[in-house]
This record gives sequence, C-alpha cells and structure tokens, in this order.
Amino acid sequence: MTSQPLPQAGIAQKAGYTSIFQTLFGYSALLYREEPFAIFRTFLPNPVLADLVAAIDAIGRFQKGSHEPARTVSRSITDYFKGRPFKIEWPPWLWMDLGPLTPLQLSVLQETAKIPYGKQKSYREIAEAIGHPRAFRFVGSALARNPLPLLIPCHRVIRSDGTPGQFGGGMPLKQALIDLEKRNTQNLT
Repeated sequence: MTSQPLPQAGIAQKAGYTSIFQTLFGYSALLYREEPFAIFRTFLPNPVLADLVAAIDAIGRFQKGSHEPARTVSRSITDYFKGRPFKIEWPPWLWMDLGPLTPLQLSVLQETAKIPYGKQKSYREIAEAIGHPRAFRFVGSALARNPLPLLIPCHRVIRSDGTPGQFGGGMPLKQALIDLEKRNTQNLT
C-alpha cells in the first residue's frame, strides 16, 4: 500500500447528499458531496432506520443521492458485512474529506487505515507508530472522532491486553466486526 497525502482539514460542508442502505447488521449511510466527489461521514449500522435518519438530520440537510461513486462505496460497505474485504480504491484519501481534524488526529487515522483486514493493533502500537509512544489515550480520543468508521477501520484498534476497548457503535458491535473479519480471513486463506 502506498501512502498518499491526507486532504486538507476543514473542507467538509454540512450540505450535500446522503445514501442510506441496508446491511446485514442494520441500516447504514454515507454523506457526501458530488463535485469533486468526497465522502465526509459514514454511519455504523443501526437496526432502527428512524434513529439513523435522526442522526443524519442532526448534522444538516441532505438530498437523497444516487451518484455512482457513492453507490460503489455503499455496495462495498454492504459486502463488507457479508464478510468480504473492501473492493474500493485504497487508500481512499483522495475521495475522503476528514473535516476539521488536527494533523496529529489525521496521523492516527492514516496509521489506523494501514491495519489489514482481519488484523488488530493496540492503541499503544498506533501511538508508537505516529511517534508519540505515550499518547495511547490520545489515539483513543482521535479514533472517537473518526468521521468514517469502517472505511478507516477504528474497530481494529484494541487495548494492549487484547480486549476490544471503546467503540462508537458499542463494544458488542466492535467485537462482532473483529469476529467477522477473523472468521472470513480464515475462509479466504
């Protein structure tokens, strides 16, 4: 995987398009703009569609979109929950808008994006990789602000003792994602 520069922070707009789709784990969505295409938010699956719509409405007003790049990413996320690794341009920095994150937060997300499907790294390992070995709590805080869960796989970052740690979708979902990848990695080999 080649490393590409991250986009400039702060360019996300709270207007654009939404794509809501159903996965095996519940309803998910992505928010994006069309020209140039950039995703600025993904949502973890929610079993209640109305709750997902309310979370989207709390961010801003969005038109229903069906642009081909968004459909491609939506299909890839849907396939992910069926146990298939993402089949989208990687690393996706050129079509991601990570919004108003600091350079250090962005470095955490970039390092997290390097974790292969079916593997995990600890918060401490990410902190060491970004050159701040004692900043493992900062790593957790930066991952909590990840606007693109799944695409930037924050669920693959665990505690040093091997337990899942915190996750925006809850620990049961984090463990389910880890187990899904582990099971399917074994099936792919």
